[in-house]
This record gives sequence, C-alpha cells and structure tokens, in this order.
Amino acid sequence: MSEGFTQHIVGLRSALQTARREHFRIIWVAGGSATERSAVIRAVADAEDGAVLDVGRLLSAALIEIPSPHRAVSVDDAFSDMLSSGGKEVLCLDHLEILFETSLMLQPIDMVKNASRRFLLVASWPGTFAQDSLVFGPEDHPAHLKTPRQDLECIIHEI
Repeated sequence: MSEGFTQHIVGLRSALQTARREHFRIIWVAGGSATERSAVIRAVADAEDGAVLDVGRLLSAALIEIPSPHRAVSVDDAFSDMLSSGGKEVLCLDHLEILFETSLMLQPIDMVKNASRRFLLVASWPGTFAQDSLVFGPEDHPAHLKTPRQDLECIIHEI
C-alpha cells in the first residue's frame, strides 16, 4: 500500500467522523481514475466495517424486470431498498453511472444527498472534479452535469 493511498484512507476516515455530524452525511470521492476510487472506497469499507454497493449492477438487476416506461417511477424505491439491504452503518457506493441515465429522469446528486440523511455514505463520483465542481459527461452530452462545491452541502475528498 502506497503512502498516498494510506493518506486517502486516513483522510476519509477522519472525514467520516465529520460527516456523521452533518445534515447530509456523504463524502464524494472525486478525481483519480475509477479504479483508484474503487480501491479507496473498498479500503474505507474494510476499515470501517462498511459495505460496498455496486450501484450500477444492483440497480440494473432491480429494474430489469420492470417495463421501460415504468422504471423512472420505480427507481427511487429500488435505490432505497438497495441501500437498506447494505446492512451496515457505512455504505460505500461505487459505479453510480446508472443514476445519470436520462431515461430514468433522476437528479443524481440530490438523490444521493437525500439518502445520506438516512445512511452514512462514501460515494465514488463517476466524473471529474474540475474548477471546484463535480462534473459528469461532456458539455454537449444530454446527461451533462456540473455542480459547484458550494451547492453540494457535503464533503468532497479529492484523490
């Protein structure tokens, strides 16, 4: 384990102590590659006796039996059920790209933030962290999203 990797784990564990006292109890892990973010949140889950949830895989499995026109109205319940099934205090969310699927008509950041009022979350941001904003997709993409840090009301840990 590299010193930088260890520093991320220590920093995130400290941030979790802060997040426990916040209204929105979430830490977005941003920057680095998807592989690096996944490794970091897995290590935090191990250190905190938490669970890692592959949101894309689990939510897809929950929605596959639902006809396409009805998925948008079912996704909130499926997401909540997925989080409840985690069974741990700390839930680490990975592979969140499905939340940006335009046919689901979601507000991904708001959805995760609202869930963080019930669950202590560490979430891998599936885009970039640029100009002090979380960014998903290129500007000309239908799912493009850019949210400045000050609008998030939660912690961002940059890799």
